[in-house]
Amino acid sequence: MNDAIMGQAAGWIELTAADGHRMRAYRAPAKVEEIGRLIVAPEIFGINHHIRNVCDGFAQQGFTTVAPDLFDRAERGVELPYDDAGIQRGIALKGAVSTADALQDVAAALAHLGGDGSAAIVGYCWGGSIAWAAAATLPVRAAIGYYGGEIGKTLDSAPRVPTLLHFGEQDHGIPLSVAEGVRSRYPWVPVHVYPAGHGFNCDERGSFHPESAVLALRRTVGLLRAVF
Repeated sequence: MNDAIMGQAAGWIELTAADGHRMRAYRAPAKVEEIGRLIVAPEIFGINHHIRNVCDGFAQQGFTTVAPDLFDRAERGVELPYDDAGIQRGIALKGAVSTADALQDVAAALAHLGGDGSAAIVGYCWGGSIAWAAAATLPVRAAIGYYGGEIGKTLDSAPRVPTLLHFGEQDHGIPLSVAEGVRSRYPWVPVHVYPAGHGFNCDERGSFHPESAVLALRRTVGLLRAVF
């Protein structure tokens, strides 16, 4: 990796999608020798403190990371807390952004990182569903989805790249039949279920489950290292 890039600080950039939409994105250059490049698709809380920390964490492990603000099409600069009001507002904003538009924004991040096959994608919650959709429709290197609630509705979307999924067995919003459905239809896709609930990776939520988060991250980084 270029030493000048490795020395850059993390911060906000602007991306432009194919339809001309401009959005902000958080970019965290790799802090050690670059292993690969990664798109982070956020939860329904925007590019908030936690998602920026996720990007910074991947940067520490050698991944140059970009998180496009998928909410910008509905409202710019939204960062929501993990409380009931934040959940309700996040659900409303998510409903105002179609999957097709979100994928356009992911494609803009992919182009920024070098184009076809240059980057993998990892997504959380809403972003987990977007990562699953990207695996079927975009030229990403690989896709990892954490507790994507829409995956069960789009099982016909066959992933075309290495894909890994994480679910919580105590997730009241995503039945275990979703994980079983993926396993049945796509036996080559690793699907891991953890003794945790929704949002178990987020250390700013009450549902945070550190043991599951550590194991899921180890598996995620293992796949990323394998494809780059």
